[in-house]
Order: sequence, then structure tokens, then C-alpha cells
Amino acid sequence: MEIISVTNRRLLRLFIDFPHSLYKNDSNYVPELYISQKHLLTNKNPFFEHSEAEYFLAMKNGKVAGRIAAINNNIHNQLYKDKAGFFGFFEVIQDYEVTKALLDKVVGWFSSKKIYHIIGPTNLTTNDSCGVLISGFELSPIVMMPYNKTYYDDFLSRYGFVKVMDLSSFLIDGIQLKNLVEQTFVSKIQEKLREAGIDIRPMNFKNFDEDVHQFRKVYNESNEGNWGFIPLNEKEFRSMAEEIKKVVPANLVLIAEKDKKQIGFVVAVPDYNQVFRHFKRGRLLPFGFIKFLWYRSKINSARILILGVLKEYNNRGIDLLLYKTIQEKLNSIGIYKGEACYVLEDNKAMNSILKKIGGKEIKKYRIYKIAT
Repeated sequence: MEIISVTNRRLLRLFIDFPHSLYKNDSNYVPELYISQKHLLTNKNPFFEHSEAEYFLAMKNGKVAGRIAAINNNIHNQLYKDKAGFFGFFEVIQDYEVTKALLDKVVGWFSSKKIYHIIGPTNLTTNDSCGVLISGFELSPIVMMPYNKTYYDDFLSRYGFVKVMDLSSFLIDGIQLKNLVEQTFVSKIQEKLREAGIDIRPMNFKNFDEDVHQFRKVYNESNEGNWGFIPLNEKEFRSMAEEIKKVVPANLVLIAEKDKKQIGFVVAVPDYNQVFRHFKRGRLLPFGFIKFLWYRSKINSARILILGVLKEYNNRGIDLLLYKTIQEKLNSIGIYKGEACYVLEDNKAMNSILKKIGGKEIKKYRIYKIAT
């Protein structure tokens, strides 16, 4: 067995494709789109304008047996001043020795940079998919959420990694939520917000630039103080917004406003994993577009991707009203269930709101740390 660095297109293709063989007999596995993964992992991603990563493959008997990324996030270290490194894109066969070799390689890579505190997995940052699934293996992953083998938690723990944070996914039943929000207290909240001049509207794609400019400010400010949050610069946020715009209807991006100033938001994404599971090895060609149109019409669930409210407007029920409104928009296109994720275990306010609207925790993910 040997650990090699990904140094060319062929090796990058092996790195991206490895999960397809690892999960080939797993009915819950959904392939990531190759084109999206390639964009994420190369210099087309604005992340690499300020930070760096190196990718490694474990080769055993001439075949890929595992993969991992070592990620040096300079923005994180400037913000948190903890001199931490990150690992991500961790996938491995059921062989602890392969896992140990991959992690040793990452530890060595960071040691050469005098970094001895490692956190992960993050793919590439906490704004992307992150964590190891530790419960909910019987369920298929919803769009842009991780899925992994059951032994990952054991392998990381054996190496010396310990829990730093758990994150949850909550199932939202649209019919149950509809019945709940018809109760008097929600109507009163809505009435009070209207009296205060607070309205909710869909994003205006015709005025996309201005909406995105304000949106980024609210996104960064509303998440400030959340564990591990990395604010996005203008280029990074625009890149994310452009990707969302390609697949999310404008009426599933809702903005809360007061005096034409954005103060909150919610974004829901139809569960395109119900489409992508039909794309062999994540390739769109040759018949991907036809498949996409066919299976898109059959999507029956969604992910509540992000929700935030400026801290000075907390405890007014804006978040509850955003949930209510986005659910109505989803219902109008025939979607009556979805998942709200990620939810940090220490985010008491969000956990409380989700339980109030009948949310049921169905999956849990874990982020780890180790001092080397």
C-alpha cells in the first residue's frame, strides 16, 4: 500500500470517482455530480484564492482504497487564531490500516506547516458539506448532505479523534406544519410583524446583483458567533448564489425585509438527489439532461438549506414565519416534506423552533478534532 498525492487530471478523476466503487452495492448512496466536484476541488473555486488543499489517494494492490484532503483554511486561522488544519473528502474501505495511513499523511502534511490541531471532516469548509454521519444510515442523503460508511466513526475514534460538535437534520412534515401554523399564536406573530413593517418576499432574480449584495451581509452577520462559521467574501458568496440560482426557483429564496433592508432569509432546495441517483458515476452525459427533466418532475421533498435572521430582530417570530412561508411555497409545487439541516447542537434557538413546528430529528453528523 502507498499514499500518493493527486498531481494530475487522471488522479483527480480517481479521487472524485472512488466513492462510486466504494458504495456500488449501497441502495442509499447518491453520486455527486462529477462536474460540481471538479469545480469544488480545483482553482475555479474562489476558496483557493486565499487558502490551499492537497489531496491524497491510498493505493492498495493497484486499486484506490481510500482518499482524503488536507485543507489549510487561512481565513479560519485569521478569524479564530487557533492555528487549526482541516481534513475532508474522507472515504475509505473497511480497513483501519488504510485509514491510519491516510490520516498519518495528513498529520505529516500539517506538521510540516507547524500545525498540530486538526478538525474535520469539512469539504472544504463549514459552508460546504461537513461531518460524519453517525445515525440515520437507513435513510438516503438529501441534496448536498454527506453519507458514509458506518465504520467511519470507529476508525476516526481509534486514531484519537474526539467529538467537537454534533449537527442534526430534522424532518419537517408539511401537513403537520400547515395545521400548526393555522393556530392563533402564529397569526398574531404575522400581524405584529406586518404592523412593524416587516414583510417577506421572494428573491428578485431580475435584481439579482443588489439582492445578493444585501443577502451576503445578512448571511455573514446572522451566522457570526456560530461554531466554526467562516464568513464568505463577495466572490465566494456570489459563486454560491449563482450555483443556487441554477437549480432553485426564485420563490424558494425568501427574504425578510424592513424598510427595504434585508433582515432575514430562508432558502429551500428541491431534493435533487432524487434525480442524481439516476446518473451513473455522476455523469450528465450522454442522456443526463433528458433524465434531469424527467426525474425533476417527480421530486417530492426538499432541504431547508439556510435560514438566518439578524440578531437585533431575534425573538420576534420572524424565523417561524419564514418556515411557514417557505412551506407554503413548497406545498404549491407538490412538496410536503423536507429536511432542515445542518442544525448545531448548541444552537438552542433553532433546535427549539424546529421542535415547536413538529420537526423530528432523523440524522446526526459529527465533526471531530485531534491534537497531534
